[in-house]
Amino acid sequence: MKHYAITGGIGSGKSTVLTLFNKLGIPTFSADDSAKLAMENSLEIKEKIISLFGDAAYTNGALNRKFLSEQVFYDKSKLEALNAVVHPAAKVAYDQWRDAQDAPYTMYEIPIVFELHAQDRFDGVLLVVTPKAERIKRVKNRDKVTEDTVQARMKNQWNDEQKLPLADFVIENIDLSKTEVQVNALHQQFLEESKQ
Repeated sequence: MKHYAITGGIGSGKSTVLTLFNKLGIPTFSADDSAKLAMENSLEIKEKIISLFGDAAYTNGALNRKFLSEQVFYDKSKLEALNAVVHPAAKVAYDQWRDAQDAPYTMYEIPIVFELHAQDRFDGVLLVVTPKAERIKRVKNRDKVTEDTVQARMKNQWNDEQKLPLADFVIENIDLSKTEVQVNALHQQFLEESKQ
């Protein structure tokens, strides 16, 4: 069984591409979902986050995502501190999930695979690219935030120019029907490679 990672900048459409693979019957996993579960359900992680960011990080026991986002997206050191707490737990959850799969291949959505230098853990990394202006528009609409907020988040991620030389596969995600054609082609390629 082979294991591939999907990555890309904020607003590029990683989750859309992941969903398309899932519709083809491929097991899919999201690092962000795993991280959110850990932050909401692990007492140990909750305590570490509160020690880093204070009691405002949780409201009535629930993760205060808006507050946390405001804290980390304007301060790279705080973002790195949060990642250091959350990513090990997300990795453990992914490893357990991956070991339980029975399929030709799996897809793991991990936004900062290159930033974490984790690309060697996979049989290949698929980079989803979209023009910056379109990404900004998507995130503004999705998260109901200002362009400045989106730009601040983008500054904490590598840009596509940094990621492209490291990527094994690239999907351009502008038009959904064209994205679907690209996903279907890669799916056939991955099925063939899984037989080797």
